[in-house]
Amino acid sequence: MDMKRRTFVKGAVAGLVVGGAVAQAAAAEGRTGRDTTPAALRGPTLERAGELFRAGDFDAADALYRRVLMTDPNHVHALAQHAYLTLLANRLPAAKRLLRRVLRLDPGHARSLKNLGDALWRSDEFAELAALLPSIAQDAPTATPEQLRSFAGRTPYEISGPATTRIPFAAEDPLPMIEASLNGAPPALFFLDTGALFALNQDYADRLGIPTYGYTTGRTVYGEHKAYQGRVDRLTMGDGLNIGQVPVHTIPDAIRLTAPDGRQTQGAIGTSVLARFLATIDYPGRALVLRRDRRPLIRAEHSAPMWFLGDHFLISHGTVNHLDRMAFFVDTGGGDIGFTAPRSTFTAAGIDVPPGDGPHPVTLDRVTLGTAARRRVPGLAGAFPGWFEDGFGFRIGGLPTHEFFKPYALTFDFGRMRILMDTPAG
Repeated sequence: MDMKRRTFVKGAVAGLVVGGAVAQAAAAEGRTGRDTTPAALRGPTLERAGELFRAGDFDAADALYRRVLMTDPNHVHALAQHAYLTLLANRLPAAKRLLRRVLRLDPGHARSLKNLGDALWRSDEFAELAALLPSIAQDAPTATPEQLRSFAGRTPYEISGPATTRIPFAAEDPLPMIEASLNGAPPALFFLDTGALFALNQDYADRLGIPTYGYTTGRTVYGEHKAYQGRVDRLTMGDGLNIGQVPVHTIPDAIRLTAPDGRQTQGAIGTSVLARFLATIDYPGRALVLRRDRRPLIRAEHSAPMWFLGDHFLISHGTVNHLDRMAFFVDTGGGDIGFTAPRSTFTAAGIDVPPGDGPHPVTLDRVTLGTAARRRVPGLAGAFPGWFEDGFGFRIGGLPTHEFFKPYALTFDFGRMRILMDTPAG
């Protein structure tokens, strides 16, 4: 597999599950309804809150939106933004309550309809999500109503087995790969990718007879295609860790990696599975570690804040060269490189990028994620999806990936919403 294809594995899978920038939603989130906030507070406060939000300074933005709501609890724009930020923080019960308030005030609020869909998806409230999906104009969770209704009488993501499971890597490059079994079939290879959901190659899903319930439109570097939505009865990893009733979607057969022993991957294990655990992708230890109890405090040398966007995107803060802190998409699935970004980031960071849309290798003097810093990071310009930079109401300035994370045991703590990065002792 050549560099270009390996590098774009991440984009190919992640691009299946979101439709692009949402101009309609962005316009809708600007609707404010009846505004009774005093002008002296309303104008400057909302303007500043919007600036902070667009810059990815989420906590500071939320403080200002809450200040507006103290004076006008029904200010639709402030309430919708507060709800959005609560969802980004993965506080699901509060986010659902706030989003429903927004929709009572403005039933057509597009951003809040989408956000409620994401909240229901992450909460496994599939029946309600099935009813809501037709109302979501763009960027709905990767599901169909028929697929969601197939879970009636079943418990999604029903976990059984050991408290902690360590699954050795079958390979580390171009991405970590592990063995897993579906519905009792012989083990197959899957690559790990926090830029993905749980996905199966189409031919493998067909061989196993995975039931499917309609499709969504997937967009990858291979073009648009049908991503069929299905259900796996049992996903087994390691020494008897079982996850029952798992939503899955298909990806093109061309999206495959090859292990050193010649075996090819049959799909991806991504955030929709990892988020169920206190999960560590241990690069130096060459293993995926899944802990069922998400409460223990993991101590690590480095940490970074984490936010949960959409149905599987992970967001954090980092820097490039001399630039100020910005929002990053944390996606482990970009083989061969450690960082990519919009052209605007490379230009501001003093990186000379040749003209044209094709991929161009670059080297970053310094990239940070939280307190972790790497020098001389191999990057690629032209690999960052253009719509992704401003498609969610705030700017995503970069994407640290595979090569950046290789020195670390990389833990995703969804309870405390932190990314932990530890290096081996000694």
